[in-house]
Amino acid sequence: MESLKVLNLRNNQLNGDFPQNIPRTCNLRTLDMSENLLQGQIPLSLASCTALEFVNIGDNQIHGTFPCHFTAMSNLCVLVLRSNKLYEEIGCLPSHNTWQMLQIIDLSSNGFGGTLPASLLASLEAMKANKDFDHLQCQFLDYYHYEHHYEDTMSATLKDLRLELIKILTIFTLIDFSSNRLEGPISNTLGDLKALYVLNLSHNAISGSIPPILGNLHEIESLDLSVNYLNGSIPPQLANLDFLSLLNLSNNYSFEGNLGLCGLMLNKSCSITTNGTEEVGDNGDDDDSEKKWFYMGISLGFVVGF
Repeated sequence: MESLKVLNLRNNQLNGDFPQNIPRTCNLRTLDMSENLLQGQIPLSLASCTALEFVNIGDNQIHGTFPCHFTAMSNLCVLVLRSNKLYEEIGCLPSHNTWQMLQIIDLSSNGFGGTLPASLLASLEAMKANKDFDHLQCQFLDYYHYEHHYEDTMSATLKDLRLELIKILTIFTLIDFSSNRLEGPISNTLGDLKALYVLNLSHNAISGSIPPILGNLHEIESLDLSVNYLNGSIPPQLANLDFLSLLNLSNNYSFEGNLGLCGLMLNKSCSITTNGTEEVGDNGDDDDSEKKWFYMGISLGFVVGF
C-alpha cells in the first residue's frame, strides 16, 4: 500500500459504505472513486493521505458535512464532491493549513447551505494570478513509470455542456457551487481570483446585487449566476471581460436600471442598423458604457430573466 500512488475505481457499480480505515502509511497522489453507488461518510482517516493532489468522490451517495480534515492535504489541486448528499456550510474554522494549490473545486448538486465561504475563497492562491506563485507545481497530471502511463481525468460543466477533461491543463481553474442551497450576497473575495476560468453559482438562493469587482476576473470564460435572487443593475465592469464566452444571468429576481438590454422577454425591440449592428429601440439609452454592455450581451446571446 505504501508504494500505491494512484487508486482509480471510477465508474463501476461499487456500493456499500466508503471504506473508513485508511492506513497511516498512505502515499496516494490520486484518488478517484467517482460514479459509483458508495454511501456513508468521507472517512476522517483519509487525512492521512497528505500527498493527495487529485480527489474525486463525485456522483455517489455520500452524506455528511464538508470535509474539513482535507485541509491536511496541502498539495491538493483538484477536489470534486459533486452530486452527493453533503450538507451544512462550506468551509472550516481558520487553520494554518490552506489549499493554496487548489485550482478545481466542484461541490455542485449537494445540499450545502449558508453563505459563500469567504475565508476558503481567500486561501485559493492558485486562482489569484500571483506572479510570485508557481502555477505549475501540480504535477499530478501525468505519471510515467517505465512503460506505464496514466493521466488524471474528470468531467466538468463548461459553458452549459458536460465535458470529459481527458488531459487537465495545469492552468485550468474552476469553481462550481451550483445546485445547492447557498444564500446571501456574492462575496467580494471572488474578485481576487483573477486566474479563474469558470465560475458557476447557479441554482442557489444567492441574493443582492452583482458586485462590480467581478469585473476583475480577466481570465474568466464562463460565468453562470442564473436561477438565484439577484437584483439591481448589471455592472458595466463585466463588459471588460474580454475572454468571456458564456454569461448566464437568467431567471433572477430583477435587473432594473439596465437601459441597454433589449429582446423579446423585455418587451423592448432591438433594431438592426445599416452597418449590421444592433441598436436599442424604444428610446434606448445613449451612454457609451451602456452601449458597450449591450453590444457584449448581443455577442454572447444571453437573456436576463425576471
